[in-house]
Amino acid sequence: MKGLAALVAVAAVALAGCGIENNRRPNSGAADDNSFYRADNFDTALNAVKGEVGTGGDILDIRVEAKRTSFTVREGKTESATGYSALATDAGDLSNFDVDVVGQGSLGNQAIPASDVIASALARMEAQARKRDPDATLGTIQFFTLSYDPTSQRAEWDMNVHGRLYIANLDGTNFHSPGEGAGTLTNPELNPTERNALKLSHCISQAGGDATKIQRCQREFAQ
Repeated sequence: MKGLAALVAVAAVALAGCGIENNRRPNSGAADDNSFYRADNFDTALNAVKGEVGTGGDILDIRVEAKRTSFTVREGKTESATGYSALATDAGDLSNFDVDVVGQGSLGNQAIPASDVIASALARMEAQARKRDPDATLGTIQFFTLSYDPTSQRAEWDMNVHGRLYIANLDGTNFHSPGEGAGTLTNPELNPTERNALKLSHCISQAGGDATKIQRCQREFAQ
């Protein structure tokens, strides 16, 4: 789980009591009406958690499975954390689980403002996954996770669709596979103008200051 790996880098967080049952896969019932992979259902649980942490509260990580979603949250602005989970049978009814915080660093360095987390990010990612892969239906989603990524120094979603991993920003934009993303021509969210601008930038960088080559780049890509 990416959330655990990210927290280890600063203040290794172990989650107790949030595991899934051994006889249930994370995507069992993924396409059901009450599945948490449907943004409206996830929003119900998310809003319940926001009610618990209050205005200005922080989330440390989230794991969304078809029938269960779990949240690790910061207790106020302290170095302690607690957990909440919800089942699809009643998305707004939260259960508590204990969270042990061990290691060095501050949870403040990896906290995600709860107010910034939006359920529509799931729908946005699902739509982008379908554009890439016709088989990427609700029924093939394995899980979503959200955590602070120390490498990019921002909160990122992971989405696993029948074994394929995708990454996205907190709001679900900049959807890409590992190794793709902003600043690369493989970013699927680039529009034609942005793609040409990136090609122009790459072309000029390879021109080595040659005025003739730079003019050729401008003729080809500047529109």
